[in-house]
This record gives sequence, structure tokens and C-alpha cells, in this order.
Amino acid sequence: MKQILRYLSEFFKDYPHVGFWLGWIFFLIIGISLHYVGVYDPHFTGYSYPFWGQLFFYAVPYFFSIGWWLVWYGDLKILLKPGFWALSFLILLALYLNKFAHFYENYLPAIEDGRFWLQKTYFNLHSTFFYLLIPLIYGIYTKEITPTRFYGCTARNFNISPYLWMLVIMLPLLIWASFQPNFWVKYPRYRPGYWEMVSGVSPWFSVGIYELTYILQFVGLEIFFRGFVVMALGKYMGKASVFPMVAMYAFMHFYKPLAETIGSVFGGFILGGVAWKSRSVLGGMIVHTGIAMMMELLAFLQLYVRNLL
Repeated sequence: MKQILRYLSEFFKDYPHVGFWLGWIFFLIIGISLHYVGVYDPHFTGYSYPFWGQLFFYAVPYFFSIGWWLVWYGDLKILLKPGFWALSFLILLALYLNKFAHFYENYLPAIEDGRFWLQKTYFNLHSTFFYLLIPLIYGIYTKEITPTRFYGCTARNFNISPYLWMLVIMLPLLIWASFQPNFWVKYPRYRPGYWEMVSGVSPWFSVGIYELTYILQFVGLEIFFRGFVVMALGKYMGKASVFPMVAMYAFMHFYKPLAETIGSVFGGFILGGVAWKSRSVLGGMIVHTGIAMMMELLAFLQLYVRNLL
């Protein structure tokens, strides 16, 4: 834990201006507030031009964070570098393509044939595919990746102990959260039901396969956000690449409860800062998948105890 605190302390020392932090945090507060008070929907349902809304959904937090950093600390010369714009395009493209994970719904079978299970599973696989494909394409083209190095997938400089302590610290908070009504609405992410009952499919099978793809999604997400965005964009911004990463990561959580979105800002910042310093995303994978699996387990326990499962 001391190592993580040291990493974060070094990070803050490089960005001492209070005005920078206030402006960036204010932007996040405004963005989060506009969504949770019902001003706009991330899906842009009912808007006249939903395509444009979805296209620029992640571009706004991405370019605001970069622009605000340039005002206070940055070098405007990065805006003249084609590599910066190519990388930015690929980062936003991956997130934009992930918004079309529901495309498969048009080809899924009826409910009694496992439609809901396939829908949820395909979403995880779709997201994982683009989280990994875009960094792979970019890394091969720029020769930044090798058979033994792929945007933070390394055990070098990695110590598992602090991340296990994070999970221990989080457990009481997750137990408290599991008693909140909104928690049952979102979790577990897949709940066995009608399909398993009429088809004779074991809930252990359907839930097990779903949870496996759920874990894969988090692995891909950590590689993309904490590995690819932080490290590849870091060529142009240094450790400040954490700021656009966190902003986009927070916007991505607009589909989840407010407390989880706020937590994503702190969690994304900590994991991003540590990933930059250690050059490893393994800690993020452990924390992210660990928290996700604890939330799933707590949700199933709550449903079982309340005879809702």
C-alpha cells in the first residue's frame, strides 16, 4: 500500500496548480450531474440525431481533459503531430464501436431459446474484442508491442499485496451496498430464469459461462484504459494521459448507479497512476475483477436469502 501511495504522491507533485484540478473536477461534476438528473441519456434515445450524440459522447471528456491540460501544463506542439490525432481516432473508435454491442439483438433467438443470456454474453465478448483489437492494430503498426509485452501485461515491478489489501478494504463497503435497493436492479449482471427452467439448462452452466465472459471484459477494459490509453497516449502527454482516461472511464459508467460512477473516478485515477508508474496493469485486473466478482456473489446471496432466486 505504501508503494501505491508513493506513486500517487509523485503524481500530484507534478500537477500542483489548484486551478487545474478545480476546472477538471468541475467538468466531471457537471457531466455526471447532467446525466443523473435526467438531462440527457447516453443512448441518446429520442434525440433528433442520435448518431452524432453517440459519436461525440466520449470525444467530449477526452478532448476537454487534453485541452484543459494544455492550458495549464502542456505543449501545443502535440496538436501538430499526426500520430497524436491517429491515436486519438483509434481510442475513440474503439469506444464508439463498443456502443454497438446490441447490434446482435436483431439476430438472436426467442426468449425461450436463451435470447437474454446470449445478449448479455455477446455484449461482453463484443466489448472485449474491440478493447483488444484496436491496441493490437496500433501496437503492431508502431512496433510498440512484442510477444512478451502488450500495454502493461507484465509482472515486472508488480507486487500483488497492495491490491489484495484494496479488496479487503472494499469488502465492507460492498456488503453495505448490497443491501441498497438500486443494487438489486443492476446486480447480478445475469440472473438465470425462464430459459433455464423450460430448456433444462443448468443455471451453473449459464451463469458460469456468463461470468467468464464478464471477467474477460474487465481484463480487456484494463488493458485498453490503463494500458493502451495511458501508455500509448503517454508518448505525447506523459503521465497526464491519466486525465482523459479517467474522464472517459467515468462517462462509460453512466449506465450504472451514481455511487459506482463516482467511485470510477477515484478508482480509475488510482489504477491509472499506478499503471503509469509500474508499467503494469495486472493490479488493475485483480482489483477490477475481484470487486466485480464480489458484487456478483453478494447479489446472488441477497437474492437467495430473500427467496428471490
